[in-house]
Amino acid sequence: MEYKYTKNDEEILTQDEQEIIVQWVKKNYLRLKKNGDQKYMKSMYEIPDIPKIVWIIRERIVEKEKLHNAKQEPLFKDTIGCMLDGGQLHKHLDPNVEDLIHTRFNVYVQLPKEGGFPVYDEKICKLKERTYICCRAGLDLHYCEKVIGDRERIILSYGFLLPKERINNIIYDY
Repeated sequence: MEYKYTKNDEEILTQDEQEIIVQWVKKNYLRLKKNGDQKYMKSMYEIPDIPKIVWIIRERIVEKEKLHNAKQEPLFKDTIGCMLDGGQLHKHLDPNVEDLIHTRFNVYVQLPKEGGFPVYDEKICKLKERTYICCRAGLDLHYCEKVIGDRERIILSYGFLLPKERINNIIYDY
């Protein structure tokens, strides 16, 4: 089976749901863990007052991607992240567990005015806000462009361990 992610993908959250998350992050990003210059993130499980919509979005992805029996990725699990002007994710691979591949479904709640797009296997993925993409984090070198401007890059990142066969046929068409 082929899994395709494109600039025309359907949105996984509404504008109202986006606004709830954006306002929560703007008020609370300093409660997240600083993990680099102008970068903040934290496991969603460590935030008791995180908006309930983040869990609803996770369930939407589980349904759409048929991840009902997938194992949770144990190191980062599910995270919420915010990058400010100048923030950038370095090029890296994430650790796999035995024969299962560290896979992340990243929801782009808000994109900055400029930059901030993910780069997977050297392909810039110019996606839209409120959509998501599958990142084969344990197979493909990945990073993001530098965030430019006063609009934050806000993402929800849901982590799973998947067999290689499940993610071999991922296509990025951006």
